Amino acid sequence: MDEKLIGELLVERKLVQTEDIDKALVLQASVGARLGSLLIRLGAISEDALLPVLACQLNLQQLSDSEQPELLATYHFMSKSNINFEWYLSQNVVIWPKTDQVILCIARDIIDPHLKEVMNFHFAQENIIYRLATSSQLDRLLDYLEKEHSVDSLLNGDGDARHLKELAEEAPVIELVNNVMAQAVDAGASDVHVEPQENTFAVRLRVDGVLQEQMTQPIERFAAVASRIKLTSGLDIAERRLPQDGRKTLRISGQEMDIRVSTAPGVHGESIVMRLLPKDRDDLSLENLGMESDHLALMYEWMSLSNGIVLVTGPTGSGKSTTLYSSLAATNDGFKKVITVEDPVEFQLNGITQIQAHADIGYTFARALRAILRQDPDVIMIGEIRDLETADIAIQSALTGHLVLSTLHTNDAISCFNRLTDMGVEPYLVAAPIKGVQAQRLVRRVCPSCCKSSEVPFDIVEEVKKLPQALVGKSWVEAVGCDRCSGTGYKGRIGIYEMIAVSEKMQNLIVASAPLNDLKHLAEQEGYRDLYQDGLIKASKGITTLDEVMRVAKGEH
Repeated sequence: MDEKLIGELLVERKLVQTEDIDKALVLQASVGARLGSLLIRLGAISEDALLPVLACQLNLQQLSDSEQPELLATYHFMSKSNINFEWYLSQNVVIWPKTDQVILCIARDIIDPHLKEVMNFHFAQENIIYRLATSSQLDRLLDYLEKEHSVDSLLNGDGDARHLKELAEEAPVIELVNNVMAQAVDAGASDVHVEPQENTFAVRLRVDGVLQEQMTQPIERFAAVASRIKLTSGLDIAERRLPQDGRKTLRISGQEMDIRVSTAPGVHGESIVMRLLPKDRDDLSLENLGMESDHLALMYEWMSLSNGIVLVTGPTGSGKSTTLYSSLAATNDGFKKVITVEDPVEFQLNGITQIQAHADIGYTFARALRAILRQDPDVIMIGEIRDLETADIAIQSALTGHLVLSTLHTNDAISCFNRLTDMGVEPYLVAAPIKGVQAQRLVRRVCPSCCKSSEVPFDIVEEVKKLPQALVGKSWVEAVGCDRCSGTGYKGRIGIYEMIAVSEKMQNLIVASAPLNDLKHLAEQEGYRDLYQDGLIKASKGITTLDEVMRVAKGEH
């Protein structure tokens, strides 16, 4: 057993910060719970990170998968023991026989002296082995035991047990929700999905753009979990029939996080999605986005312009906002007035005026833009050009001496021009102010710990020969999977891009409403490469795999 305090061990291993311990100690003085439990409740650490340290400190083992009990047999064993079943439920204790003379025990507070006194008194002839269990393992067992006991109690005329247990579950629910959030941050997840089914609900994390199931829980716990999330997000707990949107700020695993919460009613209950947005983004610079040298130079050239429009396109979740914020950081030299209008404001940047649009009260992008133009801006960022009115104001702003950055929903860069004319903008007004358009997707980075060299098909080799050879590498790899990447073979994401600088020839084609193929042919003559080709360059350098590029971008080629 390690004689150091748990707080000292956690700080020593850099799992929490000293201020997290201080906050937990203040809370401990008022509520009296264990420090580790309070750190989870505060969101300072995940249970997965805490338990190995506790196991080392207490010289206890964690409950293994092979030791999981059979549910009905456990209920019968506990209900026939000399201890009152209500005591097990009130103390959050589960026991079951490992062998005839050995009993395994898990509990919410495994080092409670009262627990050991009771167990030693009633099981004096047996060897009691204590195990550390996760909250989800313990809650799954307790939920089952409570349900079985509730049925027995109702048959015996006692219907109060379930109600009393529900009242006692408030603290475990808080721990469960905050533990899920801490696990999500530790895993680098962008979203947390809470999805109710008929008998269970699942918690899934979107990591590197792919959903991974984190845990399942009995459906009986869903109402409490949903209520906890809605309560902390400023949503109406009683409203289950209409969608709701909320926001909250939490400190999780040592990071300040903005969390956007969305609920939508479903057949079995509300689907809840939480988008995790770190408040401090040190990586918001164009160099960190993964652009090749020619694309990076082009972006810096566009950001140095005194007027014009630069558009970033791509589907939801393709990293457009990150690119825009990085572009703003590149333009924000301290001598320019930079103003944004967004819905919602995703990241807060120093030295920039950020305005939140509220369409529900009539404060639309267009209305906010009119106000912005009276604020003497040099650079304007519009979250998205959604309609003709917003497009017209953006174009007029660019024509009157402002640099305008915005996003547009199109499949590729070249389609931007047709999209704007489809909105109702005159072709000559599309051609004049737009200086550059960019499309992007996100591909997963291959895990450097487990990837291995790979051969590529002959047709791919021939395609790569057509690309700028100064950018092409010779380090093709394929994904394998290991503990560091949770068996996926990938860890992190990087952008693939296509960029089109609007030349005089391109302007003439846009004014003439030329077909899309003519625009693309001219772009190719002027050095344009599409998402797939840029992805091949990334794959040739061993940054990602050919399979991942095919998955994300082949359909756009």
